[in-house]
Amino acid sequence: MAGRPRDAVVLTEDERTELLLWTRSRTCSQARALRARIVLACADEPTNTAVAERLGVSRDMVTKWRARFLADRLAGLDEQPRAGRPPTADDDAVAHVLVRTLTPPPPGARRGWSTRSMAAETGLSQSTVSRIWRTYRTRPGERVAAGPRRAWSLPGHAEEVIGLFVAPPVCVLAVTGRAGRGGAGRPSGTTAAGRLFGPDHEAAHVLSVACAFAALRGGRHIGADDPVLRAFVEQVRSAAGAGASVHLLAHGVPEDGTGGPDRPDPAVPSYPRWHRAPGSEAWTEEAHRFLADDDRLPHEASSDLPRLRDALLTWSTTWTPSAAPFARVATPRPSYAAPAICGPANDSIVPEPRALDHTTASSAVQVTSPGAPITTDPVVGMLREALLTGGYRSGDRVRETPLAVRLDLSRRSVRAGLHALVEEGMLDLLPGGATAIPAVTAKDVLDLYALRASLGALLMRRIAMLGRENLAPASAALAEVRGAARDNDHLRIREVDLRYQDALARIADLPQAAGTFERLTARLRMFVTVLDMDYSQACDTIADEDSAVHQALLDADGNEAARLWRVKIERCVRYMIAQLSEDDVAPYLWTTLAGRPRMRPADPRAADAQGTRNLMM
Repeated sequence: MAGRPRDAVVLTEDERTELLLWTRSRTCSQARALRARIVLACADEPTNTAVAERLGVSRDMVTKWRARFLADRLAGLDEQPRAGRPPTADDDAVAHVLVRTLTPPPPGARRGWSTRSMAAETGLSQSTVSRIWRTYRTRPGERVAAGPRRAWSLPGHAEEVIGLFVAPPVCVLAVTGRAGRGGAGRPSGTTAAGRLFGPDHEAAHVLSVACAFAALRGGRHIGADDPVLRAFVEQVRSAAGAGASVHLLAHGVPEDGTGGPDRPDPAVPSYPRWHRAPGSEAWTEEAHRFLADDDRLPHEASSDLPRLRDALLTWSTTWTPSAAPFARVATPRPSYAAPAICGPANDSIVPEPRALDHTTASSAVQVTSPGAPITTDPVVGMLREALLTGGYRSGDRVRETPLAVRLDLSRRSVRAGLHALVEEGMLDLLPGGATAIPAVTAKDVLDLYALRASLGALLMRRIAMLGRENLAPASAALAEVRGAARDNDHLRIREVDLRYQDALARIADLPQAAGTFERLTARLRMFVTVLDMDYSQACDTIADEDSAVHQALLDADGNEAARLWRVKIERCVRYMIAQLSEDDVAPYLWTTLAGRPRMRPADPRAADAQGTRNLMM
């Protein structure tokens, strides 16, 4: 018996993709997978009888899930509340269990909260606590697993979390994605947790609790054009910075059809792209998938996550339906082209230094070697590279035994090499002969750059006197800088830029000054490595600065080369200090240490400065 045709099931591409994912998922329940197969079969077969025979189920089951899907689409395939004994835990008790996982575990707990300790804390049974954690996927210490990608998932080139917005039932996670160049990977040293709460295995749990709390407390749905949400989106766009696109993983934000934020402007890289999860469980799974990559989750704790966790804990425990939304946005990254720290009358804010046209750049042979090191001993060279790539942090003690095992050297050779690096300035010598990675403070940065600025200006004037025929090594090094800028290789450009500066120092034919300059370079290279400086948005600026200095030297204009050198160094000072956590740096301390550069007569600020001095007299 063929059966009577029923209402046809027509699937959209997104619905078909989601249903196929349910049928293939290893984490999806068997009941949901069967419902997905029934709906997919209903889209191919006109009668319930044919679907029942094809899947080996009853016609009543096919009838039920066909009707449920036609009425509510994918949401109709979820479990519905059933009659039975009233739940022993109301919404307030469930919220207390969820939020309590954000607090430190009780004394004596080995690995954090357990169902036993949470039950003793809340007065519920262990089975009830376990069911709450399982329902909302908030079990403390649960391993983050990478689930499948969906049609609405975040893009593969997404980089790091920069914002979190919770206004029950709305939950929005803001992440950045590198725009251009095919969506290149994130800057070195950054993670998906990134700027909002740092790299930490507990980040996924905090996001799970935030989404679970939003889904539990419910409330009114707000559209993408809501003023509060729009203000959050604008803050996120500002924090993303230039060259980064913004992606918003959202739950509870309906597609209101206003055409506002839902239609990204391709001309604006930071315009938000919305990725709407069909439910809170799907939102949590996508957040876990985004954070699941081992490269994004180093095995270390972050000092930023407790601040976010405490803020979320305070907000959720005092929440009322009329409470303001919870919103946290990461601080914007310091911009390499931002104004200098030295005040308005300094050379840092002169017009951009003139740059050579890259199309008419010198066709010098590319330099393939890293330049002559200060110490040519191969053992010292191996140790130098090991320290620069070993992931050390400021103040870490350098252990001789692990280095000896790693490099297959004797401890005596390692000890002698480390002491040679102390002489170069890359390491600090501790009492007893031990060595350590230099501690990077604002005072250290200013001290180093003050010497580098003065010594570099002397070398620039000396080089300008020698004639352009001596600039061939520097021209070859500059070609590497331009190549790194063209490729937007921010890891390579910070090395080739220092290599170009050392090439200039060696050209000056002042052995003691050049030796001191190279030792400062070695220590600066260690500073850059420890701070993991990101020059991804400064490649063109660095190349233009080096080109302008080089052109002044070709023109034998020593004073102009020294002035441009000072502009470059001062910009580097400001950018490096911005990476530090210290907030008590006096804005004119750099001017006190390095002096104020002489302005050119044609510079309009020279007249302003003279007028200021007249007013002070």
